Amino acid sequence: MKTTRVFLFASLAIIILYWVWRLSRIDTVIPSEFDALILQIVKTKAIMFTVIFVLLRLQQQGFDSLGLTAGEWKRQVVRGLLLGLGMFVLINVGLNSIFASVFPRDPDAGPGVMHFFKDPGNLIIWLLVGMIGGGLVEEAERIFVITRFEQWMGRGGVVIGVILSSVFFGIGHLYQGTGAAISTGISGLCFSLIYLHSRRGWEPVIAHAFSDVLAILAATWLMR
Repeated sequence: MKTTRVFLFASLAIIILYWVWRLSRIDTVIPSEFDALILQIVKTKAIMFTVIFVLLRLQQQGFDSLGLTAGEWKRQVVRGLLLGLGMFVLINVGLNSIFASVFPRDPDAGPGVMHFFKDPGNLIIWLLVGMIGGGLVEEAERIFVITRFEQWMGRGGVVIGVILSSVFFGIGHLYQGTGAAISTGISGLCFSLIYLHSRRGWEPVIAHAFSDVLAILAATWLMR
């Protein structure tokens, strides 16, 4: 039990260090080449997923402790798809439009990642990134953070984990502009609540993945 507690605090320390690292990269310019951008994303997500796996094993846990189990899978899939559609409408159709007008993007900042959607040949890669990197890895990360703080501080830790994970989720998207960062932070809060409502991990994973798929298809269509 004492050893498990040590690894819990090690997990919390790594989470905090990761957040500090994200803060240090706020002004990082995204790669100008699509291949370099995708490689950067894949490396980051692979490292993140591996670290979560190792830390769970050190605490004698598996991904099932994050709610990633096949129990009631049909219900999880249906709810995930419906929630993903709702999240797409709320975030991409609603909040992004509002925040884009309130926080217009600096024209000197360049087109950001949107110009990478002009090439339809990139679509399959974007979809894989959205489903695996966004849906699976980012939600596993979110649930891992929330449950670590919960194991440490109980119900109060859940609140802290939800707030901090949502804030840093938004900060990680500042390269897309202030408005996009705020709406992304709100989406992180929503995905957290989806998980906490049922404690079934696949619901937020599928919701996030489907929302990203719809956003990617919309971006590809808009940039034709």
